Amino acid sequence: MNPNEEKLINSLKHQAMDHHPTLKPHTFFKNKFEVSLFYVNNHVDLVVTVRAMLHLAMKAIDPELCDDINDRYENEYIRQVLTIANRLLPQGEEALLDDLNLYFREERLREGLK
Repeated sequence: MNPNEEKLINSLKHQAMDHHPTLKPHTFFKNKFEVSLFYVNNHVDLVVTVRAMLHLAMKAIDPELCDDINDRYENEYIRQVLTIANRLLPQGEEALLDDLNLYFREERLREGLK
């Protein structure tokens, strides 16, 4: 095993204990994954979150479609959508990609690619 491979393996072993995976195998649907960090407090929270996403999507498509009632809550909708987006971002997988990229560079595996 060359030194770069050994360094990559050691780094991956260290990272394996350093984060919680965002995706985990689904218990019922085979060959599918579930998002482990997406959660809501109750049904009301789920409905409000979905409404927030729909409102912002509609406003992005056509600002004239939105009404004054939803516009009043727009800052709250933005906060909710950003919270959900933050929960869905992979936690720790970025370091894995950085280590793989470093390994590819050191091994010159991407030479000639544009």
